[in-house]
Amino acid sequence: MYPREREPELTVIGHFATTAPPGTFEPRLLAYARRRASRRGFVSRLTATLAGPPGRYVHLDRWTGLDRLLRAAHEEPAVPPAAAETELLVTVGRMAPNGTPAEAARLVLLRATVDHAADPERFELDFGSLVGLCVAEDAFGGSLLLRSVTDPYAYTGLLWWHDPTADDRVRASTPWSAARARLAATARLTEDVARPLPTL
Repeated sequence: MYPREREPELTVIGHFATTAPPGTFEPRLLAYARRRASRRGFVSRLTATLAGPPGRYVHLDRWTGLDRLLRAAHEEPAVPPAAAETELLVTVGRMAPNGTPAEAARLVLLRATVDHAADPERFELDFGSLVGLCVAEDAFGGSLLLRSVTDPYAYTGLLWWHDPTADDRVRASTPWSAARARLAATARLTEDVARPLPTL
């Protein structure tokens, strides 16, 4: 008998926008996240509020196996508390030397659409170089790079920090600007800063 191939790790990302007050919306969003977390195949979750205009949130679920994810959605669908733009992505890179994103004080989300004339693998290597500028910092938690399952040129990168001032210092540095410019040379980038919400 052939050994069973390891099941892929998938991430569902939901982007929410609401005009409801945080005290009303956030408990409903966290309840939605907890219901999804009770299903078989679930690995971890992260819910965060984005900096900038109020009412913007992002939620990430990590799962093992597409069949388990689909079964969870059909057997007991958890209805989100507001309309959401959702994406399904596969993990292409992860480094977690210091805790989980949910334990961090700050998240940096980098969404990228690589030019079709460029090489997506080159983008992945350049993203790794960007992460390499962070690993010497004690306050750096880790990074995650995800690629869309429907568009091999669409990525979401996540970096997490336990001290926002360390993140500010790194992202204001000349090496960071140069590494980010290399990414921007072949991809359209959108960058957001976020704060994790308590999971309880």
